[in-house]
This record gives sequence, structure tokens and C-alpha cells, in this order.
Amino acid sequence: MTKLNKISQAFIANSKSSVLAKSICATALLSLIALPAVSQETPETPIAGDDTEVIQVKGIRGTIQDSIAIKKLSTSIVDGITADDIGELPALSIGEALETLTGASSHREQGGATEISIRGLGPFLGSTVFNGREAANGSGDRSVNFSQFPSELFNKIEIYKTQEASLIEGGVSGQISLGTLKPLDYGKRRFQVQAKGNWNPAESDIDNSARDFGTRFTASYVDQFETENFGEIGFSIGGQLRKNTNPEQEARTTSGWRDCRVDPSSISGVYDDGGDCDNGGIDNLVDPVTGVSPDAGVPYVFVPSSYSYRQNISDDSRDSIFGAVQWRPNESFEMNFDAEFAERLFSEKRNDLVFASSRRLDDPTVNREGQLPVDLVITDQGSLVSGTYRQRIETLSTYLERLEEYKGGGVSFEYNVNDLLTITGDLSVSETERREGLYHTRLQSEPNDILGNPVPGAADGGYINTAVEIGQNGSLIPIMTVRNFDVSNPNNFADAARTRVDQNQFRNNKITAFRTDFEYLTDSDVISRVKGGVRFSKLEFDSNPRTRDEFTNDDDSIMYDAIARCQDSSFPESGFLSSVTGGQNLITNLDSDGNVIAQGTGNAYASFDPLCLATAVIGGEPVIPEPRAGVSNVDVEEKTTAAYIQADYDTEVGDYGLRGNFGVRYVNTDVTSRSFRGPLITVLNSEGAISNIVEDPTAELFEVSGGSSYTELLPSLNVVLDIDDEFLVRGAVYRALSRPAPSDMGFGRTFSGLSDDSEDPATIEAAIGTATANGNPNIQPFTSWNADVAVEWYPNDDTLLAVGAYYKSFAGGFENTSTTETFIVDGQELDTIVTVQQTTKDKTSIYGVEMTATHAFNYLPSFWKNFGVKLSYNWADSDFEVEDANFGASSIIDSGTGESIERIGLVAPAEIFGFSDTVISGQFYYQEGDFNAQLIYKYRSEYFQQYISTPGNLRYVDETGVVEARVSYKLNKNLKLSVEAINLFDEPKKQFIPTRENFGEINVYGPRIYAGFVYKL
Repeated sequence: MTKLNKISQAFIANSKSSVLAKSICATALLSLIALPAVSQETPETPIAGDDTEVIQVKGIRGTIQDSIAIKKLSTSIVDGITADDIGELPALSIGEALETLTGASSHREQGGATEISIRGLGPFLGSTVFNGREAANGSGDRSVNFSQFPSELFNKIEIYKTQEASLIEGGVSGQISLGTLKPLDYGKRRFQVQAKGNWNPAESDIDNSARDFGTRFTASYVDQFETENFGEIGFSIGGQLRKNTNPEQEARTTSGWRDCRVDPSSISGVYDDGGDCDNGGIDNLVDPVTGVSPDAGVPYVFVPSSYSYRQNISDDSRDSIFGAVQWRPNESFEMNFDAEFAERLFSEKRNDLVFASSRRLDDPTVNREGQLPVDLVITDQGSLVSGTYRQRIETLSTYLERLEEYKGGGVSFEYNVNDLLTITGDLSVSETERREGLYHTRLQSEPNDILGNPVPGAADGGYINTAVEIGQNGSLIPIMTVRNFDVSNPNNFADAARTRVDQNQFRNNKITAFRTDFEYLTDSDVISRVKGGVRFSKLEFDSNPRTRDEFTNDDDSIMYDAIARCQDSSFPESGFLSSVTGGQNLITNLDSDGNVIAQGTGNAYASFDPLCLATAVIGGEPVIPEPRAGVSNVDVEEKTTAAYIQADYDTEVGDYGLRGNFGVRYVNTDVTSRSFRGPLITVLNSEGAISNIVEDPTAELFEVSGGSSYTELLPSLNVVLDIDDEFLVRGAVYRALSRPAPSDMGFGRTFSGLSDDSEDPATIEAAIGTATANGNPNIQPFTSWNADVAVEWYPNDDTLLAVGAYYKSFAGGFENTSTTETFIVDGQELDTIVTVQQTTKDKTSIYGVEMTATHAFNYLPSFWKNFGVKLSYNWADSDFEVEDANFGASSIIDSGTGESIERIGLVAPAEIFGFSDTVISGQFYYQEGDFNAQLIYKYRSEYFQQYISTPGNLRYVDETGVVEARVSYKLNKNLKLSVEAINLFDEPKKQFIPTRENFGEINVYGPRIYAGFVYKL
């Protein structure tokens, strides 16, 4: 068995490019591997002076070969993709590229891959680095929105699934490493332009679309110079201008849900005569005397504030620029400067039809004039299947605009003190700012339309008889029936004009870090290299969740004129939600005899121009308010000091090669979290209901703060046993940690009774409802002991069969603890229950297996030799439990007595955030010469997806299978054409709240198709 000797080690240590060095070593090692397994023929490696032509495999087959080489040569369990050239990664975005690696899966937003989970585990259990540095984001968590970064500007992607002491801590499931090229190491001049056009078929159904076709233009330039006095200088610069739309159709419910008892012996709950059924929720607090809850065994139903449909018209502009300078004044010293900037401006016009008052569910004894003949049907788990209502119908016309800027960069150096010792340093900054503003205007059903004509179905104060059927007769969504009310007639929405203008998100996230490392080549026959270093970092995150100005206008003459002027002449989108209704009408309008009325029956409803309506209500154009200090503010500072020592070994044990690394990482973190408290006042709407609770402007707020600190030691051991040139066995044992999201460490408070989707409450008690903590300053990190083992077979450059197993034992879990806090509102002291999520010391575990199989059929005759395949599979299981903050098991602590009362959970706990038990990806490709075709299938099973603002509320995303396709042809050495498509078969995203069967939301995106060219000089 041939191992890397000291010459190879010295070359790696002194090479100015780890990518280039590994590639050369990979070539040397692979040339020693016997390739004739399964009778494949491969050209012999030429010897010095031989004139034999060396065939370099490129295209998709070459990319897969590089991935195989990365995996084989690594001393940890790693999967990766490299590209010889910039712009050659085979995917539209970094997220899509990562999904082709074994065990990686994404969460989809607006049709594209965003957050990435490793081995089916949530993104908060993983970490991401850009050029070895942490990256900030605008979401408030530690995941990275990969759709924001163009794949064209990266040339290497890796996922480390086991830890090394030298890796930045934070990834229990693994670490994603993204790399851009270094211009001197690239070694050649290159100018490249890439242009792609984007067509979204669903956009063709939208009238007055922001754009019919999207564009994606990327350009880059790399060059090197040899100077007389300053040594070698290389630079690279790349940029992308991207404009596209994200068509999306939605059927929705509110994010806030209530439980209503279904007990005919009680006058509360569903059997409350005419009121909201949530005034009779289930009492599931354990009686300390009897040991059971008073309502044990009482049936219940989960109800939202409303059901709604949403039609979107969006415009998305993303601009990015990356630059780097590499300076090598002599053979011993090198400096690198790099900077990245990305800006996204996203705007969206939303047209919502809202069936409000959805907590006024009729009980089976109701026999009201005009009531629709639909039975009340509830599942054993409390999910509503069908029922009737007397409710208001509303339109909500919204304009939203989000600006997000990412700025990152740094300076690093590498100094070769001598042939054995190298010292490096890196100073970096990563910063994201997100601003989101919106304004929306609500109009309600009214007994008379704007022309003064009576609306028969709304004669009872604007309330209408309706019925809902959820998931019936082939439909995936709620189907509504209304009695004698035309939802498509804008004139029928003539009441309660209300405009809200929100600074909806105001977030800043900044990471500043410095690290210095050393690397020493030893003269040992076992230990080949020793390295160590220290790192200092500071994360600063602040968030103003929402600042709101609210306006009403009761002048009928102004509003009737505005409704006439601002209404759309027709619904903006044809075929709206038709792919998920099972061939049924979205809304059916029936007369008093049960006959279908054509007007108001179908998949369309009244819609309006948001700016026109808002200007009429306000009396001028809306102005987004500035952020204001309040009790919901989050301000977190996290300081971390880390140090590590690691040894790489490379030796022989008998006839076997043995290589790997071992080391330990020390981590110390201090967290400080601040917010405000003070007197509050209510804001009333025109009907006397409470629309908001704000800080009393006449009183002074006072700052509250909290925090925690922790110190952890993270040892790691990675072992690779090379059985022969084809077989190897890997193993790893390590301790890892994952930190809470910055937003989860806040000290703010929000009130559940004031969600955007809820009706304005009538009382202060209802408005406060239950309070949700915007984080917990004392929450501790997740730590785990981990073990991995894998067996891998590499018969040739194109073939890999790898089977691995892993086990993770967590020293902790999540639990919800509720306490009573007192708030002063309008001078009254009011107690409310505040639920806080905290880390426990319970032992939990995750275990799983993963498999990868890659093969090219180049030994087959005729065109069959051009086919190849890559398959990956990950399965995992877990005993981790996350309880719902509102309906799950919890401990409620009486702030006065300190006594703890147990709450019995109504819903089963979820597994850990982002956990999917099954992740599958398959690539089937065909390559002949410069022609490449690829078909990709990605599957992810159901998982729990947290809300950022309310992480304790359970939301499940249903299993998803997505098909993608890519075709490219290289006309000559300069020009390549390509066509790509994602979500080919229009797979929707289905969400369920708070149980796995209770409908929450569905998002329909449609396919995305791209066509373009790459030109290189």
C-alpha cells in the first residue's frame, strides 16, 4: 500500500493552493488504483517522456469523478463538488448544488432551495462557512439562504459530516464549506460572460405581471501579473445581475390556532351560542389532588382565526459582486484580500380573500335560516374536516417590499517560516441588513354595496352563511361555499376600511472574527503534521419585530369612490389554485334554494390596487414608520473564544495504510441579551376593538438584560484504514455543539392575541392572550457525542459504493416552561402566561445510515456507454421531542408561589427542528462528447419547520419529491449553451399546523425554466 510520504506532505504544506495541491495528489494516488473492475477500460497513465494523449474528462461525468476523488482522499467523512472553472458548478444556485450531495436536503421558499439540512437534520444543527468564515444572515437564525448567492461565483462546495478540531464549531450534523477561487492559484487569464433567460409558465397566467421573462447575467475576470519589485499579483472579480419573478399561489390559515371543546353539555366552546368557540378551550392543567386534568377525554377541535386564499404578483432583483486579490511578494509570504456584496430587492403585491371569524364554528344543533347543509366533521386528532359558519368575508390588498444586503470580506496572510512551519491569519467581517415594509388595506362585506344596493347574503350585519370542506373529493385545500354572496364583485366589499403600514422587519446581523493558525510538518513516521490556532469572534444581532401605524376612514363618499377607482377590472390570474382543488370550484355561490349562482362561483374574487386603496384611506401615500424601542425588541451580543490543537497522522499497520487526525477544540462563549419593559396602552379601531398594544409614549421604558456563558471541550478523532487500492474503512468519534439561533436568545415579548391574521379582540385580556418570549437569554447550546463508520469501494474513477452509519447522543433537549408575568396596560396590572423554550439535560439520540452509489456505464456498447448514474440515500431515526408551545406538554410555574403545574399535551411532540427521516437523491446522466444531459430527483420526507418569531409553534412540511433537468452543449472551446428546469411537475409545498394532519397552508410555485449560454476567453 502506497501512502503519502514526506515529499507529498511538504508539497501540500508549501503549496499556495490547497485545491490545486489536493488535485495533484489525487491524480498521483488515483493513478495507482487498479481500474479494470467490471471490465471497464481506462487509458494508462503516461510516464515521463511518453507522447500518449491524456484524456481529461469534463462535463457532468468529470464533476462526479472529482466528487469521488474528494471523498476518497479526505481524512474525514466529506462529500463535495468542484469545478475546474468558475461558473461550472452544475446547478442554478448553491442550494440546488448542495442537494445533489448525499444526505443534503433543502427547505423550499418561493420555489427554490433555501436552507440546507444535512443528513435530514435541521439547519440549526449545521454550520456554513464562506472561504473558511462564518456568514451572517437576515433571518435571525444561523442557517444561510443559499438562494441569495449565485453558484456561478463559486468553484468548490464541500460538506464535512464529521468534525475536525480545526473546523469552526457549530455543526452537530456537519459543516458546509463554500469556496471561491484564488487568482494566482487559478494560474490563467479568463474572461467569462454568462446569460440566462428565465420563463416561469405560471407567470403567463398573470395579468400585468412585473415581467414576462427573467434574466440572469453573470460576468467574471481573472488575471495574474508578475512584477519586478512586488512579486506576483492576481485578482479576480465577478458579478451577477438577476431579475425574475416568483409566482406563487397560496391557500392559507392563520399561524395562531386555538383549541375549542366539543361538549354538548357545556355552553362554551363550539356550543357557545354565536360567540367565538375559543372561549371554551380545553382545561388540560393537571389537578394536583386528582392527578388528572379536568377535561381529560373531552373532544376538541383546532380552529384558526381565518381561512384565506392569496394570489401573488412578485418582482425579485438580486445583484451580487465578489472580488479577490492575491499577492505573493516572495516564495515565503502571501496575502489575500476578498470582498463580497449581495443585494436583494423583493416586492410583492398580494390579493387575499379572507373568511374571517373562523372561530365561530356552528355546533350540530344550530338550525339557522340560510345555513348550508354541511355536517360538522372532526377527526379524532381534532382536525376540522367540514363545518358551517356565519362569518365576515374580507379582501386584503397588500404591497410588500424587502431589501436585504449582505456584505462580507476580509484579509488573510500565509507565512512559511521555513520548510516545516507555516503561520496563517485571517480577519473577517460578515454583515446582513434586512428591511421589510408593507402596507395593506382591509375591506369587509357589508349589507349594502357601494352603490347602495342591498346584498342579500350579507343582510345580517355583513355576516354571511358559509361552509368549509377541507381535503375532500380530491382537493388538497379548503373549499368554500357561500350563500348568496358574490365574492368576485368588488362593490360588495364596502365596509370597515382599515390600512396598516408596517415596518415589518428591521434586522441587523454582524459577525466579526479573527483567527491565527500554525501548521508544522513533523519528522515522525506516524504524525505527519501538527496544527493549532485560536479564534475570536463577536456576533451582534438586533431586531425590531414590527412597528405599525394604523389608519381608518369612515367617510363613505371617499371610500366608495376609492373602491370604484381602485378595483381591478378582473381577477389577475387565470387557473388560480386549480392544480390543487381536485377539479372543484374554489368558491361556490348558492342561492337560497341551493342553486349555483354563476357570479361568485369559480376560482376568482375581488382584488384591488394596494397603493390606490391605502392612499385613499390615509389621505396621502403610505410612509413606512421608523423602528421604535419596545417590549418586543431583541438585542443579542455573543462573544466566543476558541482554540484548538490537531495532529494529522499517516502511517502503515501491517499491510494497511492508516491515516486521519485527532485533536481537541476549546470553546468559551458569553451571551448578553437586552430588551425593554414599561407601561403599555391599547390602540382602538373605529369599531372599538383593540387593534394594537404599544408602549405608552408618556412613560419611560427601562432596559432589561440577561445572558449566559458556557465553556466546552470538543475532542475529535478521524480514522481511515486503506484496505487496498479500492477498499477503505472510515471511522470517527467526536463531540460537537450547535448554538441557538440569535433570535432564540432574545429577551422580548409579543402577544398572541394580536397576530396579523386574527380579528381585533374586544378586551385587553383577549388581546394579551398568552405572551410569547422572543427567545431565552439563558438557553444553552446543543452538545452531542457522535460516532460514524463507513465502508467505501472505489474500483475506478467513475464508480463509488459507500455505506455508512452514524449515531448522535445529545446531552439535552427542548422543553417549554410557562410562567406568569405582569404587564401594565392602560394603567391596569394584567397577568398573562409567558412560554419560554429552554434546553434540558435529558438524553436524546439520533441514528441513521447513508448510502452512495455512483457508476458510469462506459464499458457498454454503442450510445449506452454514455450513460451514468449517482444515487444517494439517507435514513435516520430519533427520540428527540419538541412540544408545541400552546398545545404541547409543559410546566407552568406560578410566579407568586413558585409552584409548578403540569399541562397535558393535546398534540404529539415533533421531532427535532428540520428532521426528515428519509432523504433521497438520484442523478441519471448522459454525456457524449460536449453534450451533457442530466435528470435529477430529490425526495425529502416530512419535517418540522420552525417559525422564526414563534419557534415553539409546531408546523410540519409534508414530504416532497421534486424533479429537475439540465441539458448543455459546448459548441466550441469558447461557447456553451444550456437549458435547465426545476420543479418540473409542479410539486406544491404542503404545511400542517399544529398536528401532522391539520391543514395549515399550501404553496403552488409551478416549474422554473432557464436557457442561456456561457462565453469564455
